[in-house]
Amino acid sequence: MNDAAAGGGVDPWGPDPERARRLADDLGAALDPELARRATREIRGLCAHAPFLVPMLRHHPEWLTALYEGDLAEPLDTETLAARLDAAVRESDPAAALRRAKYRSLLRITVRELSPDPLAPEIVLAELSDLADGLLDAALRVAGDRVVARRGAARFADTDASFCVLGLGKLGARELNYSSDVDLIYLREDSEPGATTEGGESPAEYFAALAREFGALVSEVASEGFLYRVDLDLRPEGTHGPLVISESALAAYYESRADTWERAAFAKARPVAGDAELGWRAIRSIDPAVFRSSMDLATVRGIRRLKHDVVEEHGGREGVFDVKRDPGGIRDVEFVAQALQLLHGGRIPQIRARGTLEALEGLGAVGLLPKDDAGALAEAYRFLRRLENRIQMRAERQVHTLPVDADGLAFWGSAMGLARDVFAAALDRHRATARAGAEAIFPEDRAEAVLDLFARHQPRLLALPESRRMMEQLADDISREIAASSDPELAFNNLDRFIEGIGGHRFYYELLLDRPELIPRLCALFASSRFLSNLLAQYPRLIEPVFDDPGRLLLSSEQLRADLASLVEELGAEDDDVETALRTLRLFVHRQTLNIGLLDLGGAVSRAEVEGALSDLAQVALERALAVAEGQLARRRPDALHTARFLVVGMGKLASRELGYGSDLDLIFLYELDDPSPALVAEAQDFFVKLIQRLISALQTQTAEGRCYEIDARLRPSGSQGSLVCSLEAFARYHAGGSEAWERQALLRSRAVAGDADLAVR
Repeated sequence: MNDAAAGGGVDPWGPDPERARRLADDLGAALDPELARRATREIRGLCAHAPFLVPMLRHHPEWLTALYEGDLAEPLDTETLAARLDAAVRESDPAAALRRAKYRSLLRITVRELSPDPLAPEIVLAELSDLADGLLDAALRVAGDRVVARRGAARFADTDASFCVLGLGKLGARELNYSSDVDLIYLREDSEPGATTEGGESPAEYFAALAREFGALVSEVASEGFLYRVDLDLRPEGTHGPLVISESALAAYYESRADTWERAAFAKARPVAGDAELGWRAIRSIDPAVFRSSMDLATVRGIRRLKHDVVEEHGGREGVFDVKRDPGGIRDVEFVAQALQLLHGGRIPQIRARGTLEALEGLGAVGLLPKDDAGALAEAYRFLRRLENRIQMRAERQVHTLPVDADGLAFWGSAMGLARDVFAAALDRHRATARAGAEAIFPEDRAEAVLDLFARHQPRLLALPESRRMMEQLADDISREIAASSDPELAFNNLDRFIEGIGGHRFYYELLLDRPELIPRLCALFASSRFLSNLLAQYPRLIEPVFDDPGRLLLSSEQLRADLASLVEELGAEDDDVETALRTLRLFVHRQTLNIGLLDLGGAVSRAEVEGALSDLAQVALERALAVAEGQLARRRPDALHTARFLVVGMGKLASRELGYGSDLDLIFLYELDDPSPALVAEAQDFFVKLIQRLISALQTQTAEGRCYEIDARLRPSGSQGSLVCSLEAFARYHAGGSEAWERQALLRSRAVAGDADLAVR
């Protein structure tokens, strides 16, 4: 006998029969008597288990009538829903119409769920998710119409640009419950550099306005209820990231920077509103970063750490069971599926299902889980998700807890249609299944995990007994330092990236074997800074600073210039050899950034000293980039401009010597002529724009060695609409005659950082 069939003797009026009867009497008085008689069972079920819908039925009794005109046994008719939503979008108040459409459809799903032959939990979750898809897409159309009315269409360089809303979490998996947040990422199509609308807005600005309009419409609470609570924390960089991310930026983030939990979350991503083709294209491009081709034990450890953090933060309260987060809850089953998917999904595509039940079925089919275990976990998941829905449908509130004393078990057993003892036994059984499944998945031996990373990238070193013993010792040393570090999981994930970066280069392993006293420094770096660890993983030759004297001092500007000159000489980076010059400049910037970072992590310098050192480094790099750019144009400089003076002015944090790791450089560019005749001014404008473009390219172009800095020149007169460069005279005239207050305020933090010294003084 299954759980649902074992509820003999349970009061049909639910866990709070007095309240349910009172609600039913009030509702019956507001309905047509014949309708009230025909719908006795449905009214009783709603009043007993989903009382939040009763006030809406008082205002819309026709919804209940309509349920008898359709076949309640049939699944959600998406065509009927789409037509209803299309009509709602065209109403005078489309937001209110969409909210009414939500609750009308929710009524149908709830009545079917509460019938004597209830829907399977996965059908309820899928229908709730399909309803959300339709509502979100309709809401995006409404938001788009509003934005177009105010700002015009999203056209950039004569091209219609696309926008998509990606659903993650339970929405992405088509497992939404009665009161889920919707986890979203806002995605825009890539556009040409410098593209703007006819109104002068960049794609980022335009689509951010659309996203804000959409989010406000979806989240608005009114007398008709609300659509959904929107959660954007799963977007790249979370609350610190851009509201809307471009397709290429999204791919770059997941390829190089996303944590384990972010990859696990994105495994469920799918388009839910807007341009589905754009959404699926982005998801397909990220799949290799989510499902790696080789076994990734670091991923499992990251998931285990996330699970531990969830339990520590939310679970374990005395006398209460959190259906979602506690050991033996929904998250345990999801973690089993996600860990095995991320561990093996790169090699076995058929287990990459978004939904948990589909994933468990696939894992059982390919033998990664015993079929009986997969079936038991699926049964536990269905039970727990139905219980979660029954908890939430009472008041449409985002709650997951129930008391496990005798009264609590009786109350929620009745809500599930089960006698107290039957419910308690089923709950214990399913919790034990979920907890045992999660505990069996996660290996504990970190040294073995480190050794697995070695084996993946340098199997030859493990093939011979002698070298294997050395590598095992190295794995023990590294794992011990990681365990003692400030953030072991971050350290392990960054070690994974580093070992992937060095690949099969035996040299780096031999370095660590020869200098084991340096392992603590390397592991401390991995545990403390994702930015510096990514830098080292991308460019392993930068490991040299790790071997430097940890007691060294920050370099002065003169010492930085000397180091750069030495590197230029070493690599033969002449100004006319642009490729070598750019490679040298990037190596210099990365190496010195890592030098500064190591001193910072070691506590040898203050924050102000770090920011000053990063600013000095940027200034020396600018000087070198300008020299390279001038070398490229030396033969093309007009004779009349040989006495012209050119200046690079730093703004913002560069000017105030407060740069951080990875900061952009805010710059403006000025020149001065002895003869400011119109013809010479035009010639100077043309030449210096070319010079600036090459300077920016020297710093910003992505090469095999990466890039030095992003350049932001929007603080120049007239912003992105103005010329890249202007004369000192025109600059002074602009600010004297009509610049905005914020533009003049920005000049309070400005200083010359490269170019002609005399012009800098003036």
